[in-house]
Amino acid sequence: MTDRLISGEPSVIAIDIGGGSTKLALVDRQGEIRNWQSFSTQAPSGLEFIDKVLTASRQLQTEADMPIAGVSVAVAGFVADGALEFNANLPWLEGAPIAPRLAKELGLPVLIDADSNAACVAEYIFGQGQGSSRFLCLTGGTGLGVGMIAQGKLLRIAHGCIGDAGHVIVSPEGPACSCGGRGCAEALLSTATLAKRYAELTSRPKHSFRALVEDAKLGKPQALTLIEEAGYWLGIAAASLATILLPDRIAIAGGLSQAGDPLLTAAEASFRSHGGFFPLARASLVLAKKGEHATLLGAAASFFHPALV
Repeated sequence: MTDRLISGEPSVIAIDIGGGSTKLALVDRQGEIRNWQSFSTQAPSGLEFIDKVLTASRQLQTEADMPIAGVSVAVAGFVADGALEFNANLPWLEGAPIAPRLAKELGLPVLIDADSNAACVAEYIFGQGQGSSRFLCLTGGTGLGVGMIAQGKLLRIAHGCIGDAGHVIVSPEGPACSCGGRGCAEALLSTATLAKRYAELTSRPKHSFRALVEDAKLGKPQALTLIEEAGYWLGIAAASLATILLPDRIAIAGGLSQAGDPLLTAAEASFRSHGGFFPLARASLVLAKKGEHATLLGAAASFFHPALV
């Protein structure tokens, strides 16, 4: 993998394909983000979506004020052979030749990985993972991605990642999930689910997760109650995963982390009340530092640090 890094070319085109939106930027080895842009991930087909990504990538090539070493793509779901293998939220993108098409059209080497891995790498290099020997990262957005770095290496248990750990069951009689299961952590914790529930609670036609967070900061009871409930389920998920994976640090990343201290306080209490003695004696629960651009940063960092991935 080291041959993809070309000496003297300090930037990559980093691409974050999420369930709701796709983000692109030029990112260098130090994590500086330039020329950031985004658009809706939804498209009539996988090939038409790749065309949109190509258009945006060519624009970044034109705007770049320094050479570009390659392209690094992070996509929500399982990845295999340069394509999305499975994501219940993006079935129309499964099998589309993302990496081969980008490499052919842009004339650059392309790395593709799961977004859960990328977010974990970003926080490990630039954020809360520094100094950790067993670092677990839970990234909440349209879905709930989980990545782990143990002894300086991404843990790849199944399908190129840790597996679909965001679908750990936390409430057996809970809501149905897009994965086909019931009571999954993702079904209770995704930002889309929380936004929808807040709209229902407040009898408003539409709500965003950001509006929920802002109202919680203002102390509005319904918003705070919903954030604290999310923290409760998050703590159960973290305790379940900590028992299996035995991390020394667990970071809450992605859009979900914007809920801040109310979420973390509730999650910490739930984590401590549901976890066993051995994992709890070793693991701390923290909010990630890298925010909404973590996956972009991690995609680029994975390109520049191949030994890590």
